[in-house]
Amino acid sequence: MTAVTAEARRVSVGIGQLAVSRDPNDILVAYGLGSCVGISCYDPEAKVAALAHILLPSSDGKRVDDREPARFADTGVDLLLQRLIESGAVKRRLVVKVAGGAAVLGAANAEKFKIGVRNAEAITERLKHHGIRVVAADLGGTKGRTMEVHVATGKTFVRTAASQASEL
Repeated sequence: MTAVTAEARRVSVGIGQLAVSRDPNDILVAYGLGSCVGISCYDPEAKVAALAHILLPSSDGKRVDDREPARFADTGVDLLLQRLIESGAVKRRLVVKVAGGAAVLGAANAEKFKIGVRNAEAITERLKHHGIRVVAADLGGTKGRTMEVHVATGKTFVRTAASQASEL
């Protein structure tokens, strides 16, 4: 997606997963963000970054599966912030960006379920609950995206299959 050094290590963040890193050689990547939403967070002082790959808007009280800790927006955002703080980040310093939330299920299903829209709304509301504002977003549309955050700089990039990467 972007030029990387030989030491760079891509860390794939799958559906329902999250990753936190302080290693400047890491690039956290969420592939295939269709109706899913990726959340990138970076604390520029602590030099800690995180990426979550949220699948659904609400757990509806369901127990969170340890294999997919970021499956739901409500519980995933809370866990993402908890792990960032445990790694030395401070909430008020976080630079948060989001991408995804596309309507990729076809027009009829997209209108009926609106999973992408609901995911984006749920994430935004949960972040607001924690006093965190999203500084950049690439949401909606009908195309899936890939999102990556470079731990060394906190720069976040987004691309679709048909587009070049652009910085969020």
